[in-house]
Amino acid sequence: MVASEVPPVLTEIILSGPEVVATERALDAVLEHYGVNASDATITTETDALDLLPGVHLRWQQQVVRLGSGSCGLTVDGLGLLVVSVPLLDVPVIVISLKSRLFDLSVGTEEPHDAALLQREKEMIIVLIARFEGRL
Repeated sequence: MVASEVPPVLTEIILSGPEVVATERALDAVLEHYGVNASDATITTETDALDLLPGVHLRWQQQVVRLGSGSCGLTVDGLGLLVVSVPLLDVPVIVISLKSRLFDLSVGTEEPHDAALLQREKEMIIVLIARFEGRL
């Protein structure tokens, strides 16, 4: 980081492993849907969410790798949870991605799932949206 750059303001959120995966799936789905190549992950200064998406996706992937190291975990009542540090400016893009994923699941654009499994995924995404929006 160059000395003149302002470090990003981070927010921490505690997520379960499946919630981390669901968030990553949402970001992947939006990248795929809009034809944005994740390897073109350049961070732009524009505020358009699609322009910001590759950078947000890259930072999320880096976070997942860091979470995999086991250095960010905690256990509450036997449930393994992960402490995720997210740049505050990434949160709206994550929320948009989660809402898009929820819409896709609701209108049936995804491959057929077990109805109960699909319902649980929708419920988890709704909870994730609320939790991320609570960080704004």
